[in-house]
Amino acid sequence: MNKTAETFLTLVRMNSVSGDEHRIGLYLETQLLALGLSTSWDEGGNLYAYLPGEGETILLNAHMDTVPLAVDVEPLVDDGRVHTGGKSALGADDKAAISAILTVLDTIKRESLAHPNLVILFSVREELGLQGIAEVDMDKLSSVDYGYTFDAEGPVGSFITAAPGSAKLDVTYGGKAAHAGFSPEAGISAIQMGSDAISAMHLLRIDEETTANVGSFLAPGSRNIVCDRATLSLEARSLDKAKLTAQLEHMKTCLNDAAAKHGGQVTIEETTLYEPYRHDTTTQVFSTLKEACSRIGLPYQEHPTLGGSDANVLNAKGLVTVVCTTGYEKPHTRSESIPLQELDTLTALVQELATIRKG
Repeated sequence: MNKTAETFLTLVRMNSVSGDEHRIGLYLETQLLALGLSTSWDEGGNLYAYLPGEGETILLNAHMDTVPLAVDVEPLVDDGRVHTGGKSALGADDKAAISAILTVLDTIKRESLAHPNLVILFSVREELGLQGIAEVDMDKLSSVDYGYTFDAEGPVGSFITAAPGSAKLDVTYGGKAAHAGFSPEAGISAIQMGSDAISAMHLLRIDEETTANVGSFLAPGSRNIVCDRATLSLEARSLDKAKLTAQLEHMKTCLNDAAAKHGGQVTIEETTLYEPYRHDTTTQVFSTLKEACSRIGLPYQEHPTLGGSDANVLNAKGLVTVVCTTGYEKPHTRSESIPLQELDTLTALVQELATIRKG
């Protein structure tokens, strides 16, 4: 088994659920220091590392955290694939990328390969709506010319041309409690208000650029009491900012109308999670990607996505960053897996991007 695979199996066994990345962060810093990089942290807990080289400065970015389903991972390797046998998520999102980056840095050191100035950024709390990268210290990235975020589902060799903006709605319905048998008509059901609002909404796939979802609907209580409080968590995302705004307004109208219909109260807290972006694919960064793929015999593809990543924040702050697919499949589920061949291909791509070919 090669170094990337060995590193990957080590990392996925290390719990790093969003908000609890301290252990893996210290482990990664130790590895980076041993490879001769200097390191620093920001107030949000993101880890930076620097390897001076020649010419331009390139950012390599991945995130340390996983979804809660990727805890106490026991990876299995069979038939050329790493998975968990359905016991948990794997955490290849995004530890496959971290493993490939570490392998390439090790190769650069061992083989004394020429390379551009490299900046590594391992972020935290990405799975909580890009919370970690939202606290990025741009002064620590001031020298970067452009970057790559390795964090997207699918075979290595695809690159993201556009990504959505996203916002969430945190909603609380206030009704009126009453005995469900003696006097239900005296009550105002928070569950009924929430249900009516949801049933009136356009949800899931709105169009090819826009989606919306109800992530949770919580209303704990006793079955013999008209429920007087319910909380809902919703999101919308779109490649088109105007469409995102329109979808959010539609959802808020449904929420308010349901409260008015039943005589209850509703509070809605809207939070922008990240902004959309769209790349000019004629620029140097895409030319570099095409050349790298050509050199290693990897078919090149590009397409938009409806998934967010650290690149949303970095692009919004003016640092051109392209998202690269990382080889994993079915992330955030117990069926998550990654072929060993994809780990190898990812490592080869990262090495092409992180080194300078002479002659």
